[in-house]
Amino acid sequence: MKKSLSLGGLIITAALAFPTFATAAPILGQGLPTDNVNLAGGTVIDFESTGVVDAPSLSIAGVTFTGNTNIEVDSDYAGGYNTRGTYHMTNHGSGPDSFQFDFDAPVSAFGFLWGAADYTWTLSAFNGNNLLETLILNPTYASNSGDYFGIAHAGITHATLTLNGSSDYVFIDNFTVNNANVSAVPVPAAVWLFGSGLVGLLGFNRKRS
Repeated sequence: MKKSLSLGGLIITAALAFPTFATAAPILGQGLPTDNVNLAGGTVIDFESTGVVDAPSLSIAGVTFTGNTNIEVDSDYAGGYNTRGTYHMTNHGSGPDSFQFDFDAPVSAFGFLWGAADYTWTLSAFNGNNLLETLILNPTYASNSGDYFGIAHAGITHATLTLNGSSDYVFIDNFTVNNANVSAVPVPAAVWLFGSGLVGLLGFNRKRS
């Protein structure tokens, strides 16, 4: 006589067949980065305390900003193009087309207001040499609705932001980091389908017995 598979056995088999999914998520929306659940209560760098900066790097509140040319903080177009307050980071259209954000300690999420972009940019998060997540930042043009972008993933040590195109005049403001747990990503539909199949097999097995 053939033995019937138990539901417990099926669940164990499914658990072995599928790896644990990383808790990673893109961050994007309009308003302020802290409106996002993964950045709520985070540390906000609004650049108001720095004044004008034109230097190879800028370290503030546990984040070091560098680029392939000098990092610049200025007040041009203050209050427009998704900037808030007086000061913000900018490349003046001729400055960095590649930025790097290094965190003094690993963070679980980061994001920032992003303005005036006419081209797409690629945002990538890393843990050491390991790429964790990538997000394409779409052009924001003249929007002043508070377009923000970022990435949530446990253990981010640094991130890069790179232009996909020719020169682009852009703004970064309200750079926000958080060390809290990231919000879980929904389980992919394929796994739910697999689970449904397990339930169906169980019902069929009972009918046969």
